[in-house]
Amino acid sequence: MPIDELKRFFKKIAGNKKVPEPVPVPEMEEYEEISITPDTEKSESLLLKRKEEEKKEEEVKVEVKEVIKEVKIYPKMYIVRIKHPKDFDEIKRFLDNYDIIILNLEEAPMEAISKNIKDFIDYASILGFKLGLITETVMLAFKNEVEIDKYVSNIKEDAERVE
Repeated sequence: MPIDELKRFFKKIAGNKKVPEPVPVPEMEEYEEISITPDTEKSESLLLKRKEEEKKEEEVKVEVKEVIKEVKIYPKMYIVRIKHPKDFDEIKRFLDNYDIIILNLEEAPMEAISKNIKDFIDYASILGFKLGLITETVMLAFKNEVEIDKYVSNIKEDAERVE
């Protein structure tokens, strides 16, 4: 390598060690002071223009009506068929993602899942779910914010005789 390349290489590594020189600033006597006096005519005309613009803006103002559109957000539903006690552990992982959960317990032996049902009920109540049985083998869990309407028939006639 030639010497010039070595010098450039070392300069890049070591950096520039020269301190920058200060810029000379001229003395204050060299500057001329300029005083600006406001033009009263110009300032008055500017004020009048501003007032006219404000009056125009007031005249142009249009009544704005807010339209609030009501958007319904439907609850997310999760339907589960329990076949094994370990299924409750799987449900607990997804429980917070859904608003309504329907558990079908028909195929699971009640003696084997009784402890898991109690644990599930405790866990769901901590997360803010209300629980109830729809039938002997179907359980419903829903969050407190979800509104569920209930309909009970008042008809006392026998359904088999209705034509």
